[in-house]
Amino acid sequence: MHQLSIDFDTPPLEDSATWTPRDIWAKLSQRVLEHFREDRRIERKNNPTPNLDDLASYYSTFSNTPDGGLLVYGVVNNGDIRGCGFSTEQLNKVETCHVNMCPLAKPEFKRVPVVVDGQPAFCLAIFVPYIGRLVETNKDEAWIRYGDTKHKMSSEEKQDFRATRQELAFELTEAVGAQYPQDFDLRTIQDFCDQFREREQRPDWTNEEILIDRHLLRTINNELRPCNSLLLLAGKDPGLTIPGCRIRIQRFDTPSEGSGESYAPLKDHVVEGNLVKILQQAQEITASLIFDVTWLGADGKFVTTPEYPQHAWLEAIVNACVHRSYSFSGTEITVKLFPDRLEVESPGGFVPPVNEQTIYDTRASRNHHLMDSLRYLGYVRMAREGTRRIRESMSAYRLPEPVFRQEAIHGVVVRVTLKNDMTSRKRASDRDVAHYFGVDVWKKLADHEIKIAAFAYNNGSVQVSDAQRITGRTWATSKKDLERLTAKGVLLFEPGSYVRDSRARYTLVEKPDLGTSKGT
Repeated sequence: MHQLSIDFDTPPLEDSATWTPRDIWAKLSQRVLEHFREDRRIERKNNPTPNLDDLASYYSTFSNTPDGGLLVYGVVNNGDIRGCGFSTEQLNKVETCHVNMCPLAKPEFKRVPVVVDGQPAFCLAIFVPYIGRLVETNKDEAWIRYGDTKHKMSSEEKQDFRATRQELAFELTEAVGAQYPQDFDLRTIQDFCDQFREREQRPDWTNEEILIDRHLLRTINNELRPCNSLLLLAGKDPGLTIPGCRIRIQRFDTPSEGSGESYAPLKDHVVEGNLVKILQQAQEITASLIFDVTWLGADGKFVTTPEYPQHAWLEAIVNACVHRSYSFSGTEITVKLFPDRLEVESPGGFVPPVNEQTIYDTRASRNHHLMDSLRYLGYVRMAREGTRRIRESMSAYRLPEPVFRQEAIHGVVVRVTLKNDMTSRKRASDRDVAHYFGVDVWKKLADHEIKIAAFAYNNGSVQVSDAQRITGRTWATSKKDLERLTAKGVLLFEPGSYVRDSRARYTLVEKPDLGTSKGT
């Protein structure tokens, strides 16, 4: 009878959160299996019989996921180890499944000795390495791992995946339906070519020679045919064939955008056209939606700045335009401003090897020739410099570091989040209130209280109906707001002859005692 040896010499599990699937594979033991939960790296199965279609989908999943992944048979979802009960025939089918059902996958197999109810058993572990090109099943399905779940790629996601692995470049494919030069903004093309001639010292090159050299134009059967890169850069209407070539910019007055009846952005703009036009207009619109705020600088003096540094949000928008996946042709870039943050979402995931951890130190580009063209026009800096500039400009404003995340939201997106520290900064329209009452009182006032105090400052007095109107709160709540401001030494109540007398009002105290203001 064949005896299974039990490995009691288990490795330490320090820093296991940083282990790659290959690291886990190399150190597999019962202790390691009990330690790890399902995540991006590992999937547990306890099937009584193997489901080969499901197995093929996981071969595709981990083959398409950077660092690959592990599939372990014989472990239930809660982590209990039951052992693999497959017969010899079933094990043979599992180990040969990929040959016909997912031929590009290159799985490796290992039987891990375990003890179940005091008896020796084994779990079947399968390590599936990352291949670096799109791996599909025999059903023409491609999968990828996000978190602890697998995601079936759409046709657009497949094309984007191939593009980022140099299988196919969307920007270099012919712009369908576009004719050069009649369908292009010749002024933009001229500006680009002039900049190229000056920088590269090619004064004798024609515009067409430059466009061909920069992979924006191709010669096919002695005809000049534009690439998608040129259509995005200077097309008169790229949205005809790439409808997602646009930016939607929205401002909300709530922490989330809501849905249904609660979805009500204060401002909602859509910018369309080629990228030069989009970037110019998006910069103007976004700047108009960003508030000025007043805050205390390191020297204890008031500083008035926009909510976010322009270098940060503009760089995030430029990066989205340059690095997004245009294979998701119907999906737009979005810029959303909330009371506490600004978010920029761009279709497509990070371009390997860039990820959330390497964003500041690793260089990669999805649309290299498009990015290069915008660099000549002054919109793009070198890779990595842009993200570093976002971080540095946020630091200069004493704001939190930007957050870069890849998420699966109706497809894969990269989201950049800039936080504005609203808890310690007030709208700059209230700066006079801050100066009038002093720092100690100003810092203790809520936003709705500052609105009331600002109204009283600018109008000499405020009534309950005024407070109700400018804050959007009820009459009774507004009355209590005014009473609290009176208790804090900000307002002085001048009563009328009866309840709700229209002559009753609250005025600013003439000389607020900043050291003894009451209330909190």
